[in-house]
Amino acid sequence: MEQEKPTKKNNVKFWAVALLLGALLLFIVGGYPLAKQIALDGFGVEVTGTVVGISGADRIKTPIVQFTAADGEQYTFKSYYGNRNISFVEGEEVQMRYLAARPQIAEVNLLGRINYPSNLGATCIGSFLLMGGLVALRNKPLVLDFSRRKS
Repeated sequence: MEQEKPTKKNNVKFWAVALLLGALLLFIVGGYPLAKQIALDGFGVEVTGTVVGISGADRIKTPIVQFTAADGEQYTFKSYYGNRNISFVEGEEVQMRYLAARPQIAEVNLLGRINYPSNLGATCIGSFLLMGGLVALRNKPLVLDFSRRKS
């Protein structure tokens, strides 16, 4: 019997770890904002906020919004998203949502909904990378048998 070369095993483990790290990165980049936006759309309280500042580079500007929650407290948050095609001006009123249990978790409706597809895409690609990494770590060939067996 021939033994597998150690370099081949190391190569498979390297790619498995690389795929798992890629999956983790994509889950962080796409999964957190997607879960946050789903929670805001499902359980969020809709209010009108006021843009009190603009943050970001020359092209991509991110609004800093202040709003009054149902408890009467004033909260300020920086949007997770920036967009070069949508510009906000200080003093502009924007529709937004926040979680009543944690008013610090908030987002401008327009920006959150525009980024749904990219967050969903990053989360799906992360799932595929996760599956690939787990299959590679399994250290056995993956065989898909689609033939029908007669009993």
